[in-house]
Amino acid sequence: MNLSELNDMTDCEYDKEHRCSANTYPKFDRILHCVASQDEPVDAWQLHGIHYADEEEVAMGEAEEVGEIIYHSMILIHYCPFCGEKLA
Repeated sequence: MNLSELNDMTDCEYDKEHRCSANTYPKFDRILHCVASQDEPVDAWQLHGIHYADEEEVAMGEAEEVGEIIYHSMILIHYCPFCGEKLA
C-alpha cells in the first residue's frame, strides 16, 4: 500500500515515512508523518498497524480475499518503537 492509498483510506495526508532495519514487518507496521487530517493541518508521526487477511481468515469468512485489510490501527508516537530514533 502506497502513501496515496493510505491517504484515501484514512482521510489524512502523509508526506514521508520512517523506515529502519529494526522494523522486521515494514508492510504491517508503518511509521508515517501526517501533515493533514480531514483537511486540517497536523504535524504528527503515527504508527500504523495494518493487518492483511491470509488464507485461513478467508476460509473462516473474516475476509473475502487474501490481502484484504482486516483492520488498521493508528497511534501517535514521538520515537520509533523499533530503533528508538526521535522523530522530528
